[in-house]
Amino acid sequence: MYVYMGKLVSQGGRIGRELIDNKFPTVGLMTSAAWRLFGGSWTGYVLLQTVLIAGAIALLARSACRNLGRHTALPFAACALVLLNFRFAVEGGFQLEGSQAIFELIAAAAALTALVQDDARDSFLVGLAAGTAAMLKPSGLAVLAAFAVATLLRRRGFKRLIVHGLCAAAGLAVPALVTLAYLKGADLLAHTPDIWRQVGRYAAHSVWEPWDIGKWVVVLAVIGFPMLVRGAIFHRPGDRVTMPAGRHVLPFALLWMAAEIAAVVGQARMYPYHFMVLAAPAALLFVLIPRGERLVPLAAALVFPLLLSVYGSALVVSNARPPSERLAASDYLASHAMVGDLVWADSMPRLLVETGLSPGSRYTATFLWANDDEAAQEYCSAMLSDFERNRPRYILLPTRLDEHVAMVRSQLKELRLCPRRSENYARAWSDLRGYVASHYLPEAQVGRQTIYRRKVSYSQPEVEARGE
Repeated sequence: MYVYMGKLVSQGGRIGRELIDNKFPTVGLMTSAAWRLFGGSWTGYVLLQTVLIAGAIALLARSACRNLGRHTALPFAACALVLLNFRFAVEGGFQLEGSQAIFELIAAAAALTALVQDDARDSFLVGLAAGTAAMLKPSGLAVLAAFAVATLLRRRGFKRLIVHGLCAAAGLAVPALVTLAYLKGADLLAHTPDIWRQVGRYAAHSVWEPWDIGKWVVVLAVIGFPMLVRGAIFHRPGDRVTMPAGRHVLPFALLWMAAEIAAVVGQARMYPYHFMVLAAPAALLFVLIPRGERLVPLAAALVFPLLLSVYGSALVVSNARPPSERLAASDYLASHAMVGDLVWADSMPRLLVETGLSPGSRYTATFLWANDDEAAQEYCSAMLSDFERNRPRYILLPTRLDEHVAMVRSQLKELRLCPRRSENYARAWSDLRGYVASHYLPEAQVGRQTIYRRKVSYSQPEVEARGE
């Protein structure tokens, strides 16, 4: 999805107009740079994020070394690498939270220097990096909010507070002005309130179940185990070190963690990758426990999350497919569709990237139909209007549609726990099937999908132009 968003924006499209999704328009603006670099090469995106995360970790480790002591660099780098690459949270390898963490790590590295050395230039960098993170998700401002409160608690004097505040505001103004210029240039300013409302509906109408509380137990175990080992097991005088500057940084780390937790809770959905943003402040809190950098205590502290992550990665490798493998539907459409043809399928961004075809609707996934109780009927109706206007040549539906709908209704908690939402979801699929039956004919079955072709009568010149 994010690769396709980058492609769309780089070609002049806009999130919120040509694509409706639960994301802000600046997401596509950010990922468009990666699209220009890598196009449809998935390997490039994963490697890019891996290199950037490793570089950002190294930057904060260097800042910790300079401001907290040389003994903090290795423990922070090791802990951050383990937690930020925790398999069960990373999932696809290119979630927004991973990209957000890169800029938050940069902001935190600058925050340490600003708090310890009173360098206002670093306050500018805090605002700049946090504002850039917020272009991916507004929760990227959590690190800036924590820094602002920690700076107040530092009690430097009114003039220095003003200087740091102005520098941080100046840094934040850069991505803010870029965002404003983009929204104005893309004619999205008038639509921004509607986009905010849609994203707000997505979060506000989320549902909770007992397992969601269990997720927090797992998270606390994964990030709490290293703290317990480092703080409670290896606490002999020989393990302890002095960290005078730690008293200035500890409030920042605690506030940063609290702000990130609030952001995760505020999103309500609490998918595993939402918790990735806790990794960086957790690693900072880890090194603020005043211990040396002996290898045995460090390995003992990180062995539990590391083994879990290695196990999860082994599962990925065992089921991995060649990076060059394409969808069967992509190969079929590549040999049958013409340049300029429109297509629609559920969750179709990969199909669009692989074929170069254009979408027949602004709605690329029926996942949005579970946003709230009325979303299925509202979005399906808008999508069918798009079909009437755009007349996509191909529409792909699950061959066993009833089984597919029943499976989604039983697995997606937003449908399983909301009867009205679930009924509207099934009704929307029925409306879609009725539309396809009236306007399309089945042409081929590829994998688990049936490809339908629109009933269109072409004139003889059009037939010759299409080579049919």
